[in-house]
Amino acid sequence: MEHAMETQNAVVKPSNLPCDPRFASGPCRKHPGWSVEPRMLQYVGRSHRSRDGAKRLTEVVTRMSKLLGLPSGWICGIVNGSGTGACSMALQNFLGPRPVDTFISDSFAQYWANEIENLELAPQTRHLCAFGDFPDTNGIDPCHDIVLVLNGTSSGVCPANFDWISLNRTGLVIADAVSAAFTREIDFERIDVLCWSWQKALGGEGGHGMIALSPRAQARLEAGERKPVARLMKLHLPDGSVNAAFFEGRTISTPSMFAVEDILSALDWADACGGLPALLKRVADNYAAVAEWVSNTPWIEWVCKNSSVRSMCSITLRLTREQLPAGTRDDGEIISRMIRLLEDENAAFDIWSYGNAPPGFRIWAGPTIETDDLAALCQWLTWAYHATVGNNIASEAMTDRQTDLAQR
Repeated sequence: MEHAMETQNAVVKPSNLPCDPRFASGPCRKHPGWSVEPRMLQYVGRSHRSRDGAKRLTEVVTRMSKLLGLPSGWICGIVNGSGTGACSMALQNFLGPRPVDTFISDSFAQYWANEIENLELAPQTRHLCAFGDFPDTNGIDPCHDIVLVLNGTSSGVCPANFDWISLNRTGLVIADAVSAAFTREIDFERIDVLCWSWQKALGGEGGHGMIALSPRAQARLEAGERKPVARLMKLHLPDGSVNAAFFEGRTISTPSMFAVEDILSALDWADACGGLPALLKRVADNYAAVAEWVSNTPWIEWVCKNSSVRSMCSITLRLTREQLPAGTRDDGEIISRMIRLLEDENAAFDIWSYGNAPPGFRIWAGPTIETDDLAALCQWLTWAYHATVGNNIASEAMTDRQTDLAQR
């Protein structure tokens, strides 16, 4: 690969683009080799309640559980509303009997804390920290429920481990694993309710999520108070019994049968790669490529400076203020111009920071992303930075528009 060549006054525009410039954090890039195959259309227009449709949904549940490595005794179901729907379902069906500790490490953790408060689901303690870090986990009462995000795509933060969660707890641990599933190891002995989506690590279509329950969570569901829950979120039948069919693939609302075939294609790819260990290796390789570039680039830095709680798949970066040109007041403007340059060059799409996060870059490095594409992106970021802050761009193919940008 030919890299951007930096000199004192110029940076050469890279000659090689990423093979796929899609680095969005959701919906995420499709798996390598993906295309719309005829078999993916065979159930479009068919009922999900038909014998064939029900069989395909059950296959998703079975294969997803196997790929993730859910322990024996766990049950799993498909949820409408992506990972957000799955997390809301968990909060509304399981919280209430005990106080809950919520760990605010990410924008979505804040959303769940607000939902708990606004719906008055349970007495709540919010554990806070600076953006880009994970809250203190010392002294957690094992009798309380816990709500946490296992991988924060807005902050690039994740818990370093799960050792602080008691094996002898009486409370339940509800984990938002929307972007953690298939991107990091999960200690299932210390988790009771796991929520994730199709559209993150496996690159499925948006709108569909999963919820998995440990035996301890199932026991609370069976014995718990039948409180009012919206039908789309309800895990009990009208007679008060647990909706067992839901955990066999019978969805509460209508799924997209194209999305079902699409996620089965992703599962085929994941199995062919070598299963979960291979997916985790792809994530580790991707992280290493970006980390090497960051360590050698003085003007960029991690949002999460604590490497022990840094996500390996949700790359969140910001400009190093000390390296900005003298008199620069708005690094957000520099970042916006860099992103526009990269989009105009088809070098990267959708890498802006999350809506309520500080200005920066949010780059997905999950298992469907190729390491070479991330390495190429890093070189294009270098070029875009120097173009934006005013260095000359040495490029035989420089356009009038790029000349104008370089001279601003």
